[in-house]
Amino acid sequence: MADTLSTGWVRQVGRVTALVTGVPVASLNGVWVTNPRTPPADIDAGLAAVSASGVRHCVQLRPGCDAAANEVPERHGMIAQPAIALMATGDLAADQGPDELLIRELAPAEASTHCQIAGPAFEAPVDLLAQLLTPTVLGLPAVRGFVGEVSGKPVVTAVSVAVLDTVGIFNVATLPGYRRRGYGAAVTARACQDGLQAGAKCGWLQSSEAGYGVYKRLGFSTIERWGCWITP
Repeated sequence: MADTLSTGWVRQVGRVTALVTGVPVASLNGVWVTNPRTPPADIDAGLAAVSASGVRHCVQLRPGCDAAANEVPERHGMIAQPAIALMATGDLAADQGPDELLIRELAPAEASTHCQIAGPAFEAPVDLLAQLLTPTVLGLPAVRGFVGEVSGKPVVTAVSVAVLDTVGIFNVATLPGYRRRGYGAAVTARACQDGLQAGAKCGWLQSSEAGYGVYKRLGFSTIERWGCWITP
């Protein structure tokens, strides 16, 4: 996805994955450490590459990294955040949502619909999200967008990305004023079921504290919790 953006790139730096979208939101740029045996020097090098982009960014470390690796983000002046739950399921509970909610897949040309919901939901400028989820990105074979409508009004959305034999669920967002009605759970279930039916062996996501109970009720289980740091 990052490679489709004019300001984006992704590369391996030693054993870490460094990614920049150019969108000034910390979680959309950074260094991901998936191998617990990653040398701290690789994390330093990845952060140097990302920092040069000039945008806010994050570091996420998989559990099991040694103390030296965990000290790197703080040495760079980054601030520790609550650990992020990585959750997965291979047998999702069906959740069609309330009768008034109609969920459908977004066409690539409707990428802005996702952004118009996710912006207010995440308290982020719509135009910033539009830099990330473009019609080109939504047109990629691995990417699908979903929207839930009530009386024709788009109120909830999510994006799925096929990764090897899995499907990842991202940007689950409900407009303020339409929350606590089961809409977020329903669109998550639809996006995940769509991927499972297409051949994925499991669906996965990184859960916020607010969404954790919802995903657990759907049948997602916590696999592990990742350390997270962001720039001030």
